[in-house]
Amino acid sequence: MMSSLRPDQDYTYYRVGTVDDFIERIGRKVKVEQADIAVFKTSEGEWFALENRSPGPRGGTLAEGIVSGTLLYDPICDWRIRLTDGEVMDPDSGKVQTYPIHIEENEVRIGIPKSEGGEANG
Repeated sequence: MMSSLRPDQDYTYYRVGTVDDFIERIGRKVKVEQADIAVFKTSEGEWFALENRSPGPRGGTLAEGIVSGTLLYDPICDWRIRLTDGEVMDPDSGKVQTYPIHIEENEVRIGIPKSEGGEANG
C-alpha cells in the first residue's frame, strides 16, 4: 500500500527506519510485530509495504524481487505483483497482503491492523 499523508486510524504504526535507510528499487525486509514485511521505495518516490512471502508455488521471499515502476517481479517465480494492491498479474493469480506506510519527519512507519494485535503506537 502506498504511503499516506495521514495515518489510518484502524492501524497501529511502527517505526521501521528513516527515509535514508531505504534504497530506491531495492527491497528491504523488516519485522513488525509477527509480520515479515518487504518495503520498497520506487524511483518515483512512492513507498510500498507487502507481506514478505511469495504467492508462487515455490514460496520464498519478495524483498529480493526486482522493482519496475509499480510492479514487483517475484525473485523465484518471476511473477509480476502490483505493489499498489498486492495482486498477481495475469496469466498467474494470487495476492500478497499490503500494509500502509506513513512517512513523517523522515521516519518510515508501517501500519499493522489493530485487529491483528497492533495495540500500542510503537
